[in-house]
Amino acid sequence: MNAHEDHQYLIALRKGDNLLLKELYSKFSPQVVSWVKKNNGSMSDAKDIFQEALIALYNKACDPDFVLSYPIGGLIFQICKNKWIDQIRKKTKESEVRILEKERYNSEQPTASAIEQIEEEEIRQNNLNAAFEKLSELCQKLLRAVSEGISSKDIAVQLAMNDVNTVYRRKNACVERWKNLYHS
Repeated sequence: MNAHEDHQYLIALRKGDNLLLKELYSKFSPQVVSWVKKNNGSMSDAKDIFQEALIALYNKACDPDFVLSYPIGGLIFQICKNKWIDQIRKKTKESEVRILEKERYNSEQPTASAIEQIEEEEIRQNNLNAAFEKLSELCQKLLRAVSEGISSKDIAVQLAMNDVNTVYRRKNACVERWKNLYHS
């Protein structure tokens, strides 16, 4: 396979020849800038894409077996075009994800009735706590122990009660007192 005359640019890239690199920029970047701008891009986007294309070319130039057999301008343009299309796809996908996340977030926002329910539950819980605080110390200890799952036998020992039946009767009396305090 014969090397195209533009193969000199690959050699320049490999060697870091600034003069030929500047020539690459001045010769081929205007076409890329024009195309990117026509396809919803900015000057900055075009410069970035062109730079990425040169990096890709440099990587190819470092491969001693690679021989450029066609004009480099077409190759640069095709690389830039592919990279820009990939970016557009990525931006579109990101935009779609943002829209979906926004919709999901909005649908998870509590409605007015849900907020009212939450507020009512907070008021109910505050009233329950206030009524509980009015109970005797013994009732509070007994009901806490029951809610923690401690056995009636152990509660009887902890609170110095005669037996399990006493714990049961006292618990029912405390719960009844708590209900009365809550509803008053």
